[in-house]
Amino acid sequence: MANALRSLSYEGTVVYLRDNQLESLRVIHRVEDGQVREHLASLNGPVRTLTREKGKVTCKLSASRPISVPGSRVGRGMLHPATLNPRVLRNYYGVYPLGDARVAGRYTQVVGVIPRDRLRYGYRFYLDRESGLPLKSDLMGQQTTPIEQVMFTSLNLLPSQVPVSGVGPVPPQSGYRPKRPVPDLLPWRFDAPPPGFVLVMHADWRDGGGQPVDHFVLSDGLASLSVYVEGSPREVLEGGTRIGAVHAVGKRVSDHQVTVIGEVPLETVLAGIRHVPGRRR
Repeated sequence: MANALRSLSYEGTVVYLRDNQLESLRVIHRVEDGQVREHLASLNGPVRTLTREKGKVTCKLSASRPISVPGSRVGRGMLHPATLNPRVLRNYYGVYPLGDARVAGRYTQVVGVIPRDRLRYGYRFYLDRESGLPLKSDLMGQQTTPIEQVMFTSLNLLPSQVPVSGVGPVPPQSGYRPKRPVPDLLPWRFDAPPPGFVLVMHADWRDGGGQPVDHFVLSDGLASLSVYVEGSPREVLEGGTRIGAVHAVGKRVSDHQVTVIGEVPLETVLAGIRHVPGRRR
């Protein structure tokens, strides 16, 4: 599965179900010279598109102007091939074969990834027997009913070096500096991250008003948490909110706004973070 996600190019139609709402998307995913180019377009409801290329994600909603935000090497999706390490994951998940099924007219092997605690979700992956690509995924809570489901209804595996219509070049955003975490030098500390979650990435940039924003990513190898630290935002989130399986919690810490977002249970999002006085970037 990790090799398929890292190397395959494909196009198809995907349906996404959450909170009894069903969406249909056209997906074009291209891997060229180790770089991912991806374009998604909604097929129902308002016109919405998302393009990911060269470290940047661009969204367009109906007739509005495109909105671009910096991407990152971690947390771009539920499955990031660089972090899928079975020897690490087995400390927090059990992996079990669950038989066979057909998805989008193709034969798949079903694999269950079951958490060993209540701090993370479980998964069912339907892996294409020919390519290893996940054709369907169920995100599972403590109950057997899926919280979210994503499934291909049609799939076409593409040969390499085929241009992708609708995906144009996106210039990198100046001022965005992804870097390896250097905990002793950063002005923030994570007091009690959930077991298994470690700091895997830090980046910083300036928002539209020129204020600094720190972005941290913690991951257990499959699930991830994004932590955003802002100085003086105009709009703040106090308390928690949820969209499908994604929880977000906001609070004020040392005169900064801290927002934690993750496709994990609520108690996992409540990770501790504190400011270290006198530290600078």
